[in-house]
Amino acid sequence: MKTLGAIAIAICLLTTGCGYHDHYYRRSEIRRANQDFRRAGWEAREELQRARRDLQRELRQAREDFRREMRQAHRDFRDEFGRW
Repeated sequence: MKTLGAIAIAICLLTTGCGYHDHYYRRSEIRRANQDFRRAGWEAREELQRARRDLQRELRQAREDFRREMRQAHRDFRDEFGRW
């Protein structure tokens, strides 16, 4: 009877599984999802920094262009009306 019970338990364990492999698989999936999430965060941060640098460069260029145009307008005004 003991051998029959042992065989029945062994068959049950083999057919249903003990769940260890499923647990390991779920842990690896969670770990992979965490890594993907971190990687996406880093990529988003890098993209934001790149966009910020581009915006700062464009603003600096616009400021320089504006100053250049204002100096030219001031020169044109002085040339037109002379010094007061």
